[in-house]
Amino acid sequence: MKRKHVTLKDVAEKSGVSITTVSHVLNKTRYVKKDTREYVLQVIEELNYEMYRPKSSMRKIQYIAIVIADITEDYSISIIKAIETYANDNGISILVYDSEDDPDKERKNIRTVLAKQVGGLILSPVNSEQCPKEIKSASIPIVLIDRQYTSHNKLFIGINNFESGYKATRYLIDKGCRKIGFIGYTETVYTIRQRSMGYRSCLMELEPEGSQHVLHLNYKREDSNKLIRDFIEGTGVDGVICATSDICYYLIGSLQELHRKIPEDVKIITYDDNKWLDYLKYPISVITQPTGEIGIHAVETIIEMVQHPENQKHIHSEMLFDIGFIDRL
Repeated sequence: MKRKHVTLKDVAEKSGVSITTVSHVLNKTRYVKKDTREYVLQVIEELNYEMYRPKSSMRKIQYIAIVIADITEDYSISIIKAIETYANDNGISILVYDSEDDPDKERKNIRTVLAKQVGGLILSPVNSEQCPKEIKSASIPIVLIDRQYTSHNKLFIGINNFESGYKATRYLIDKGCRKIGFIGYTETVYTIRQRSMGYRSCLMELEPEGSQHVLHLNYKREDSNKLIRDFIEGTGVDGVICATSDICYYLIGSLQELHRKIPEDVKIITYDDNKWLDYLKYPISVITQPTGEIGIHAVETIIEMVQHPENQKHIHSEMLFDIGFIDRL
């Protein structure tokens, strides 16, 4: 039986460091402490890890495409940068397409990508409930990030969104909140639904008959401030989980209009750290996603699927990374 191809993730796990750190050691793109660098190189030698350098008999990957649901999101910007950097380090160019949360535009983008015969596709789907027929029948490697389909089994690389919603709720409870709300976009997006389910599950465990306060906004951001103001006034929540950092931005504006103080009146935890959060006069805690590691692993998985198709059975349907916390409360 042919030996399983060693991946960057295998090296990272054995070394006890992140995938990003291993990448920096290999590509010399950032300073890594001498002891760490030497240990990683030792593990690389022990595992006989080989960087992507296609032989003449192998298919060379020239392009990998990214079709992103909404390129304006902080998560999207961060992960595209990680994907591009790692791909470029390996001699692969990136093609980026923004679907603008429009299913029709997404389908058009996917058709364009498939017509270009790229080496692989990294996709953040617009709608988790509807997998386009082009994706179902595609012959190229496809990796999903951020969002995944509920009805079609494609490899997903990201975080455990249910667990993150649960932990965010538990965090606010531990900070003294007794009436916690969740604000997200439509639940047709798997990511949002899983985060809200984690929120609901935590509250159900603590108080089965207790109230749950959930607000779903339109992805087009129509009337977001008014809807949030009405939600805050109607529920009287003292803690809020924001499913995205742009929702957090709207929430801050709404609380200011209502003359509610952060964190005295309402404590907030949001997903994905944004630089503007560092300049606020009040603390907002953050759930962070390892976008660097997710992006690197997405590219390496595409490479693995192209160069070693016989090993695809070893690739799981989900590859989940741990979330991080920035505790500012």
